[in-house]
Amino acid sequence: CVCVIQETALSLQRLATGLEELATMKTDLSQYVAASDSALLEQQLEQLHCQWEELCMKVSLRRQEIADRLNAWTIFNDKNKEFCDWLTQMENKVCQSGDLSIEERVEKLKKDCMEEINLFSENKSHLMQLGEQLLLASDEAKQGQVRGSLQEVSQRWHNLFHHVESRVKKLKETLATVQQLDKNMSNLRSWLSRVEAELSRPITYSVCHEQEIQRRLAEHQELQRDIEQHTQGVASVLSLCDVLLRDEDAAGGSEAEGDSLQETSRSLDQRWRTICAMALDRRLWIEETWTLWCRFLNDYSRFEDWLKMAERTAANPNSADVLFSVAKEELKKFESLQRQVHERLTQLELVNNQYRRLARENRTDRASHLKAMVSEGNRRWDTLHHRVTAILHRLKYFTSQREEFESTRESMLVWLTELDLQLTNVEHFSESDVHQKIQQLNSFQKEITLNTERIDSLIVFGEGLIQKSSPQDAALIEDELEELHSYCQEVFSRLVRFHQRLSQPRMITEEPELTFALETSLELIERPWLGRSQGSLPATPTHLLNSPLERSGQETPVSVDSLPLEWDHTVDVGGSSHEDDEEEEEQEEGTYFSALSVSSGSRSLHDYPIWRSPEDPEDQVDSKGHPETTPTLTSTPLKQSYLCLTSQCSGSIENIKRASLILDDEQQQQEMGLTGLSAADRQSGVIERWELLRARSRCGQQEEPQQLTVGLDDITSWLEIVIPELDRLLQSDPVLVTSIEDMEGRAKELKELEKQFSHHKSIMLTANLQARDCPDLQEKLVGMNRGWSRACTGLQQWDSSLRRKLTRCQEFHEQLHSLLLWLAHAESRCRGVDVNLTGASVGALQRHTTTLNELQEELCIRRTQHSSLQALWSQLQPEAAADSDEAQEKIHVTGKKLKQLVKQVDLDLHVLQQRLDSAADMPQEASQKGSTQRELKASSPPPSFFYRLLRAVFPLQLLFLLLLLLPCLIPLSESDHSCTVTNNFGRSFYPMLHYINGPPPT
Repeated sequence: CVCVIQETALSLQRLATGLEELATMKTDLSQYVAASDSALLEQQLEQLHCQWEELCMKVSLRRQEIADRLNAWTIFNDKNKEFCDWLTQMENKVCQSGDLSIEERVEKLKKDCMEEINLFSENKSHLMQLGEQLLLASDEAKQGQVRGSLQEVSQRWHNLFHHVESRVKKLKETLATVQQLDKNMSNLRSWLSRVEAELSRPITYSVCHEQEIQRRLAEHQELQRDIEQHTQGVASVLSLCDVLLRDEDAAGGSEAEGDSLQETSRSLDQRWRTICAMALDRRLWIEETWTLWCRFLNDYSRFEDWLKMAERTAANPNSADVLFSVAKEELKKFESLQRQVHERLTQLELVNNQYRRLARENRTDRASHLKAMVSEGNRRWDTLHHRVTAILHRLKYFTSQREEFESTRESMLVWLTELDLQLTNVEHFSESDVHQKIQQLNSFQKEITLNTERIDSLIVFGEGLIQKSSPQDAALIEDELEELHSYCQEVFSRLVRFHQRLSQPRMITEEPELTFALETSLELIERPWLGRSQGSLPATPTHLLNSPLERSGQETPVSVDSLPLEWDHTVDVGGSSHEDDEEEEEQEEGTYFSALSVSSGSRSLHDYPIWRSPEDPEDQVDSKGHPETTPTLTSTPLKQSYLCLTSQCSGSIENIKRASLILDDEQQQQEMGLTGLSAADRQSGVIERWELLRARSRCGQQEEPQQLTVGLDDITSWLEIVIPELDRLLQSDPVLVTSIEDMEGRAKELKELEKQFSHHKSIMLTANLQARDCPDLQEKLVGMNRGWSRACTGLQQWDSSLRRKLTRCQEFHEQLHSLLLWLAHAESRCRGVDVNLTGASVGALQRHTTTLNELQEELCIRRTQHSSLQALWSQLQPEAAADSDEAQEKIHVTGKKLKQLVKQVDLDLHVLQQRLDSAADMPQEASQKGSTQRELKASSPPPSFFYRLLRAVFPLQLLFLLLLLLPCLIPLSESDHSCTVTNNFGRSFYPMLHYINGPPPT
């Protein structure tokens, strides 16, 4: 219809265009036709217009009618769609739960939803009326469509009512289920708490007995039955939780309710599983406790059985007044027992670890029976260990003294044998001249000097052993000492006689002086020894460990081996007067004495206790003839030269120079010749210029005459006190200063006086500069300068006196020399500890550590002693002389050697500690096995004395054999068969029996 109306409207528009054309044509024709025809044409045109207007009205009415019908359809469709959307919304609203509880949702469905349904029932009635109107005005097709829409609306309306009723019923059932779950959970919650508290409570035991374990198992069985009775209740609650979790109304109503249900189900399941597991673990824990108790009691019983046996063994040791062999056997027995004690320490640690586990896991008894057993076992093992250690220490001390004596005696016999062989070689087989033989005798004398004290110490040590040992051992030791004594007497007597033969051409007056040292050594051996007390010589058994054959070869120029001997090297026994020999001797002597950096004959040996110098060091110092000049002031105070002389006379400059020498000691020891002198002079000039400049700067501050007078009076009064004190010190020093302590006290007093002089010097210089313009003070100034000059002179004289006394101080040189000897001994002790020896046992490493610790403590003491000596020497700085140079060199060498030894001992201790730490980490069984083997090896008896003596002299015997076989290798003459050929073996000895420097004295 709408299309037909549109086509009709278009046709009317075309007719309107045609009418306009006809009106235009009528206007044109009215000019050519008559008026009547024009009126006729006008009427026809009006009729056409009326018809056209009528058609237009009909088309408009038809269009309006069609539009009204179409509008009715649109309204119906909109109403229908709106109502259907509302039904869909209500259906969703009924199904949705939101964040409301079940009770709130039921209340909402009964109240809010029904009110909204009643409100929309009017819209439904209006829609039904509009549909009925469309049914009357529509064709059959449209009527079927309207009837379908109306039936669908009616059906969904009824379904909405049914859905609301079923939803309310379902929510009520869910609410009843939730209430049942809460009721069951409230019943289970108290039971769960009680059972969990019971299972969490630690198990305690009254006594360590099997009945206590059975009682705890019975209590646990009652608890297990209670848990089994509540199994069904827990299962029902878990099933209700599963049902509610699957129900959307219960779990999907709100997120909080769903989480609460899940948490309740998970918590209940977890707590139930935990209770079941804890119940099982509790029963297993009780059973395991009994197993651990049985294991602990069995281990402790075995350990206690061994402990009783070891205590019986250690209760009666055979360690007092026994033979050396019996002591050795007893030592082996207790070493084995000590190894057993150390091995049983593992078992004791096992018992302790078992008890620690029981205590840590709360498995002990309240009666503390297990704790008492462990404490008693530890106490008894400690007591046994201390007792066995004390017994072993006593036995080792007894046996080590005897072994140390034997080893030292054998080393002395070996040394005497070698010395005897060397003396024989020099006396009968050496082709050297007399001077070389004397030099060899000098080397022998050095060895004798080093070993004489050791031999005497060995004798004293043997006497002590005789007093301590049993009668059989004492007789054996006495025989051994007699053998050593006779052998020493024989060898030293030979050496003295040979030296006397070589020195026979010399003057008779010099002979006692040349052989003094050998006779002293011989007298030391020849004097009676069996009746002396043990403490007659300052020797300890420790000194017997150092062999003279094990020297390092690194002796310093001031060590014992490098000190010059007083034997004459220029004697030609055979009467040889060749100039070449004399030049060679002088060259050798120069080389020999150049090691000490002094010329021949100018060296003093007062610090050496055996070799004596023919001249007294004090006489040498006095024979130098250096007069000591006293600085005096002769010029007037108004001259500049007077001020310079006054500043030069001050003793403070010397003090500052000595302080600078102390500070730059290491650097100045390397300076040589004119370079060092120019540096010292330049330093002195700088100091003097600085002091003068400081006095002038003070002079620039114009002081009042009264203050200057007070300053002059103060210096004058101070000089009046100081000058008598210096005179008293100069007069009393030769009597009072006799030891190092006195020298240190005097050095401190000198230092304090020098500080006072340094303080008053600046005041004196300032007073001289300022008093030039004050004629009234000239007399006081002259008196002050005279007193200052006298005080400076006295200070310098006292300083020089102290320096000379320090150079001549016998105790200072003896301490320095003893420090040198101790350093050689300490170096040999340090070399005796081989920290890099592979395969050393832990005991050996610990002994090395103890030795090095003792040596480290002694080094600290010696460093303190050296520091005091060096401080005294550096403070006084004696004048350059042979003795002072030697003492300075000794101080430097001892300080350097002490530093090296301290560094070496620290390094060795660090290496030993690392090895001990690594040994502690090794498996205990391997360590015990290795230590057992090493101790067995160490406890094996050393080779016999004759075997070691044979090994020592074997090279010399082999050399003699080769010398005897050498003539046999000389080819015989083929042409001459006379007696000369027959006696060729005898002639072969001619080169050996030829005396280059003449025949020996007879």
